[in-house]
Amino acid sequence: MILIGLPKGRLYKEIRQLLKISGIDLKEDKRKLIFGSSEKNIQFSILRGWDIPKFVSYGAVDIGIVGKDVLLETDEENFFEVLDLEIGKCRLSLAAKEKKVSELAGSTIASKFPKETNKYLSENFIDAEIIELKGSIEIAPILGISDFIVDLVNTGNTLKENGLKEIKILKEISTRLIVNKSKFRTKNKEVKKFIQRIQSDKKY
Repeated sequence: MILIGLPKGRLYKEIRQLLKISGIDLKEDKRKLIFGSSEKNIQFSILRGWDIPKFVSYGAVDIGIVGKDVLLETDEENFFEVLDLEIGKCRLSLAAKEKKVSELAGSTIASKFPKETNKYLSENFIDAEIIELKGSIEIAPILGISDFIVDLVNTGNTLKENGLKEIKILKEISTRLIVNKSKFRTKNKEVKKFIQRIQSDKKY
């Protein structure tokens, strides 16, 4: 038996469709935190996306499906990132109202992604202040608490509607499959079988 953690929100529908194409139908039950599927040896649990790396690292779930943006920010390490599912594609980008990349030095940047933002600044020898926010990032430059934002961008419509412009792509983002390190060994057969079902043209 393997237990797979799925993220709530925008990714869930795409993941469910991917599983269905692979012949795995979810048997959801809103009253249950863990539910089965059309495969008797595969169970699922819907979790908050930001928590999935921790649940996988602790071995609470064997496999997690989560966005690369979450993996870039996590401090957890007890898992292997084994597959890019190539769904939920977007980008982590720098945006601002009327600023340019050349004006980053000495500026203030609001983001839900402080680690990756700091990495970009360090790699480019730029000194700037990072403000970590949890809610809507677009509001920060509008209310004047930041000069720039670093956020996920899909169509770019939300930025435009708020008078912001995407000025630099920091990282391409997609959905990844991660496996607990010890479970990859102890449940290797089941894990590999699941991976091969959803991406049969790759070998593991």
